[in-house]
Amino acid sequence: MDLKQLEYFVRVAETGSFTRAATLLHVAQPALSKQVRRLEVELRQTLFTRNGRGIILTHEGSLLLLHAKGIIEQVARARDALDSAKDFPVGKVVIATPQITGKALSAGLVTTFRERFPRASLEIIEGKSRFIHEWLLMGRIDIGILYDPPASPLLEIAPLMNHDLSLFSLASRTKLAHGKPVPFRELDRFPLILPSPPHTIRTLVETEAAKAGIQLNVVMQIDGASFILELVQLGHGCTILPGFSLQRTGFSRRLQLNDIVSPRLKRSLKVAVSLQRPVTRLARETIKLIRQFLGPGSDIVGH
Repeated sequence: MDLKQLEYFVRVAETGSFTRAATLLHVAQPALSKQVRRLEVELRQTLFTRNGRGIILTHEGSLLLLHAKGIIEQVARARDALDSAKDFPVGKVVIATPQITGKALSAGLVTTFRERFPRASLEIIEGKSRFIHEWLLMGRIDIGILYDPPASPLLEIAPLMNHDLSLFSLASRTKLAHGKPVPFRELDRFPLILPSPPHTIRTLVETEAAKAGIQLNVVMQIDGASFILELVQLGHGCTILPGFSLQRTGFSRRLQLNDIVSPRLKRSLKVAVSLQRPVTRLARETIKLIRQFLGPGSDIVGH
């Protein structure tokens, strides 16, 4: 089994056609079919079966596809690591970030990245913090930006910034004075729209509620800050989010923000990399850029 056979096999599996795969690979179809057949003989497995509409993977083929993609990716990373030793970092870096920070990163980071690393490519994926944590452990991404990740011996984590959480309500209906802080113990008086567990905000709020001995009145569980704020401005309840969330919506004139105190609720944004594989020079340089755009923090990766 060699790398070319695996690359041919993956492309056939992805396209579902030897003809389309041969066109994309710029090889003759007989040569492609021969390489895949050699792979089947060597592995003593049937990787594809034919039906009326083309070919489909067998169970064994599906298992091989998972491993083959990982092998090809690791080889690509090895090449990138070698290229990174040159004057200009090259290769590709994949960043995963929550939606709200992704918006803050997209313009400035992408522009600066392209200026500094013209031979490199960047991919930014948006996702919830719990998924980003999983992607780091799986090796799907190079850098994760996430809220309050659990400690793990497989990850190196460093702080970026903290966000204070505030109470959001419909300005035309709230009885709270504008700018008046709300003691945490009084949050049980408000109908709350909160993210579903195990969202980090939900976990933080419920942990503090247990400490304070109060029962929160959660009237709806909704995932997505924009959707939650839309429901608040329609009068369905209040919510607890970082203060900057209001600046990134069109609801700023309709909603009122009151600080939560005693205690203040802080959500920590952090950057993380996996310790299960070497961190390329390009990834190290990208982390420096992230810290420029998302706030100070200690060095995450040494030189």
